[in-house]
Amino acid sequence: MNIFQKLKKDLKDQNFFRDSWLVVLLIITLIGNVFIIVWSATHIKNIGIDIPVRFTSLSNFDQLGVWYSLYEIAVISVIITIINLFLAIILHKKNRILSIFLTITTLMIVILAIAILLGFTVIKYGAN
Repeated sequence: MNIFQKLKKDLKDQNFFRDSWLVVLLIITLIGNVFIIVWSATHIKNIGIDIPVRFTSLSNFDQLGVWYSLYEIAVISVIITIINLFLAIILHKKNRILSIFLTITTLMIVILAIAILLGFTVIKYGAN
């Protein structure tokens, strides 16, 4: 049996998508990721000056970089969502509560990524 056929069969037999908690958390997480992608595409502008790309509570904005480095926030959020969703699906058969915690953690990461992205993109850096 091919690995993809086995994975497809496992997904069909899986109760992951029948669990209402997980489906609601997954939908909210996916909506958050779509928001991050759309916001990144519409609000990250190509400007010629270096912009703040890192913030710490001790020294505030302490690193400048090019405008396209803000896309890393969206990419990291989507990658973490994919990895955690894959792990949650695999672990759901063995431990439902761990699967729920992984999905909740993913949602918290997406919410944090939204806050970070909004914080860096609502400021107009000399561009209209």
